[in-house]
Amino acid sequence: MPCMRPLFLPACAAAFLLSPGSAAAQYESESVAAFLAADTNGDGALDHDEFRVFIQTMAEVGAPMSRRIRTFGVYGMAFGRVDLNEDGLASPEELRAAEAVE
Repeated sequence: MPCMRPLFLPACAAAFLLSPGSAAAQYESESVAAFLAADTNGDGALDHDEFRVFIQTMAEVGAPMSRRIRTFGVYGMAFGRVDLNEDGLASPEELRAAEAVE
């Protein structure tokens, strides 16, 4: 069952954005809510503009990496590190992989 189906997006976002013991786990509800709010076109992934909104929202709630990205204005660099398959989108899976490296 693919995560791209709108009915399953909240569950997929939760499953892929959060990994136990990570910094993201401390911001569980905020990261899922921020992802879903930032994904304005509802395709289950974040483009550059949506990613910026996601990072800004997470920085507001105190997520350390998001705060650093916002402070230094390195949204493009951060997006490039997250977008592993270089399709111009940050998927929940790619965000989770980036957090594991954090």
